[in-house]
Amino acid sequence: MSLTTVEKLPARPSQLLSEPDFRRSYLAGGVSQVGDAFQFVALMWFAVAVGGPLGVIAVRLGNSLPALLFGLHGGIAADRWNRRRTLIAADLVRAAVLLPVAFAAVSENLPLWSLVPTGFVLATATSYFTPAFGAFLPSLVGRANVQQANGLVSATNNVLSVAGWALAAALLTFVPVGWFFAINAASYLVSAALFSGVRTRGPDGSSTREPEALLDGFTSLRVRPGLGAAVAMLGVGMTVMTGVWTVGVAELAHSKLGHGASGLSLLLAATAAGAISSAAFLSKRPVRRKVYSSCVCWTFLLPAYVALGLADTLPPALAGTFVVGAVTGAAFVLVSAATQESIHEGLLGRAMGVVFLGTTGSKPLGLLLIAPLYLVLDPDVLFLAGGVVVFACAIAAATSVRFATRRALAAV
Repeated sequence: MSLTTVEKLPARPSQLLSEPDFRRSYLAGGVSQVGDAFQFVALMWFAVAVGGPLGVIAVRLGNSLPALLFGLHGGIAADRWNRRRTLIAADLVRAAVLLPVAFAAVSENLPLWSLVPTGFVLATATSYFTPAFGAFLPSLVGRANVQQANGLVSATNNVLSVAGWALAAALLTFVPVGWFFAINAASYLVSAALFSGVRTRGPDGSSTREPEALLDGFTSLRVRPGLGAAVAMLGVGMTVMTGVWTVGVAELAHSKLGHGASGLSLLLAATAAGAISSAAFLSKRPVRRKVYSSCVCWTFLLPAYVALGLADTLPPALAGTFVVGAVTGAAFVLVSAATQESIHEGLLGRAMGVVFLGTTGSKPLGLLLIAPLYLVLDPDVLFLAGGVVVFACAIAAATSVRFATRRALAAV
C-alpha cells in the first residue's frame, strides 16, 4: 500500500516486525551485517599481517573513499531506479566481488594489493545500497514509524557487529581467512534473496536526467526548517569523531592506560554499547523535535572527550567512549528519521544520499585532515580541541534550527 494514501500510526518494534515486508528487509540487513563483521575482521587481520600499518591505511582508504565519491549519485540512483531492485543489485555485486577473493585466500594466492580495489568496489556498492534502503524504509513501515524502525535497525546492526567481531576473532585462530570472505559473500546472497521476497515495490523511479540533479538532495532539505543545519552538523560531528576518536582511542589504550589490545577491545565495546542503547531507546520513544534534538545530542561529546582526554584509568575512558557511541547513534537515527518524514517521495533518495555523505563520506575527510595531527600533538590535546569544536558547532546548529523554526511558524 502506498504511503501517499495511508499513513500508519506510531508502532512498537514488535508491531513493526509483524509486518512481513519490513521483517524480510530487517533480516536481510541483519544477515549482511554479520557477514560484514566477519569480513572486516578478516580484512584488517590480513592487511596488518601482510602489510603492517601502511597496509591497514591503504585498505581503509579504499573502503572509505567511495562514500565520498559516490554517495550523492547513490541518492540519485535511489530516486531514478526501482529501490528494491537497487538493493538486490548492490547485494549481488558485493557477493560477486567477494567470491573470487575468498577462493584466492583459501588457495593462499591472495595479494594484499587486490584488497584495495575489492574494498573500493564493496564500498561503492554500499554507497548505492544505503541511500536506497533509507528511501525504501518509509514504504515498508509508514512515515509515522521511521524513527522506531531506524532505531530498531541501528540497534540490531550494532549488536550483530559486536557479536560478529567477537566470533570472528575467536574463529580466526583455526579457520582460514578465506572462509570469512566466503561467509560475507553468502550473506549478501541471502540478503538479496530476502529482498526479492519483499512485496512492497515502491516507486519505479524517475526518467529525468537533469545535470543539476546531483545537488537536488541538498536543496530538498529546505522543506523542513533546520534540517540542512542538522545534516551539516552530522557531517561535522562524524568528521571530527573519525579523525580524533578513531586514532585517539587506540593511542589511549596503547600508551596511557596500559591495557594493550584488551583495553582497546573494551573501549570499542563500550562505544558499541552506547550506540545500541541510544538506538534501542529511540526505537521505543518517539521524539517530536528530531532536528533540534539531533543537534543538541552533539554537545555531549564535549564531556565525553574531556573524560577521554583526562582519563588515566579505564573506567572514565569507558564512560567517555560509551557517550561517544550514544551520541553518534542517536544523531544518526534522528536525522535519518527527520529526513524520511519530511522529504517528498521523488526526492527522498537524493536526500538520503546527502545523509549518507554526512555519515560515511565524512570519514575519509577525518582520516586525511585530522588524524595526521597525532604526529605532532598529544591525544589529550586533540580530544579536548575536538570536543570544543564539536560543542561550538552543535550550539550554532541548534540555534540555527530554532531560528529557522520560528521563522517558518511566523510565516504561517
